[in-house]
Amino acid sequence: MKNRKRAQRILNFLAFNILFFALYLNFIHKDSNVAVPSTPTVSTPGTVLVTNPDQYIKKQTHSTGTAQTRAL
Repeated sequence: MKNRKRAQRILNFLAFNILFFALYLNFIHKDSNVAVPSTPTVSTPGTVLVTNPDQYIKKQTHSTGTAQTRAL
């Protein structure tokens, strides 16, 4: 009877550890195979990447006096 209770405790301990290891792998451990989007490294002289191009497009249309339409 004593050996059976001890075996159950050992099996419960192992099952509990396996459960938390599975949770660690699923939620905490970062996947190293995730593709990182690449940014263009070569830029032509005189070009600058902007985060909000609409403000510059609006300034350009107001300064020339003509309304330009762009297809998105």
